[in-house]
Amino acid sequence: CRFSALYFIPFCGGLAAAGSLRVGDALLGAAFWCVLTVAIEITNRLTDRVEDEINRPERTDLCAQVGWERLARLETLAWGTVAASAVVWLVLAPSVLLAGLIALGVAAGVGYSRGPRLSRQRVLVLVMLSGAFVGPFALGWATGSGQAGADWRQLGQFVPLFWVLTLFIASLAGIKDITDRDGDEAIGYRSAFVAFAERHGTLALAAVAAVPYAALAAFVAAGALPTRMLALVGLLPVSIAVGLAVRGAGTSVRDRLTVREALYAHWLAFTSLALLTCYPSASLLAAIVAAWLYWLLASRLAHWGDPLRLRDLGGVARLARLGWASPIAPRAAPATNGRAWGSS
Repeated sequence: CRFSALYFIPFCGGLAAAGSLRVGDALLGAAFWCVLTVAIEITNRLTDRVEDEINRPERTDLCAQVGWERLARLETLAWGTVAASAVVWLVLAPSVLLAGLIALGVAAGVGYSRGPRLSRQRVLVLVMLSGAFVGPFALGWATGSGQAGADWRQLGQFVPLFWVLTLFIASLAGIKDITDRDGDEAIGYRSAFVAFAERHGTLALAAVAAVPYAALAAFVAAGALPTRMLALVGLLPVSIAVGLAVRGAGTSVRDRLTVREALYAHWLAFTSLALLTCYPSASLLAAIVAAWLYWLLASRLAHWGDPLRLRDLGGVARLARLGWASPIAPRAAPATNGRAWGSS
């Protein structure tokens, strides 16, 4: 359920961009993203049983305790709740644009694990992950614009921001697959990020991590984004370090999962700073602080693995130093201890 924070922050950014970030809309969005995230995660647990038994034995154990048949019934209940939430949302804020965006988001959530199985499409999955920013932001803007009387053609000025965030997510989100290589190979899937990391050197990884920052600088130079957004460049060393830490983690299960957790924290930080510098306001800052508190609590109390702690940051830096000169391991040994990371 913690991943709803990744959707909630850009949703509030969209409301702020439309000039209508209100408590009621923010709470409505929070409820919707929470139930949608839970529905997506339950579906993913059911469809990825084969690879999860290898990659995430401790998480699979938790699913078994709930019961797979019961989990299937909960999936139906969760998606029914999503549909009911969407109806309530549209009754409170009727809009054809909003209805279309909600339908597209729900279709993408289902299609990620079922039907077209977009999570197993090497290129499309990066587009899907980028949608974690673009979709909620557009929904927030559609919700707020109806109340603030904004012109939808103003979305043109948000295109540069979309590109910066999309390039950021696409450049690093594949790191999440580094922990899943054995299970993915068992079903014949190979991550595009893993393949790239194995074929190219550390300078190539650093260059990929720098792409969104280069785009940001170009947009600022062209006057398409405010100069204050150059503050994001301060996160460039973090992006490079997280990318290189993948190599330094080697075959260690714990190190790989630490790097994965660092990726998500960096993702939240980059998105938060980008939105705050683009649309500075006290209400957006409050929404982001609330989302971070939720993320930290949910990671500690309602997640199957250990959360990222401050002491782990030094470990990530160490792994980045190791990764600068170390090739990525061609294959991780199959997990033999389900309690290597976290516990139920």
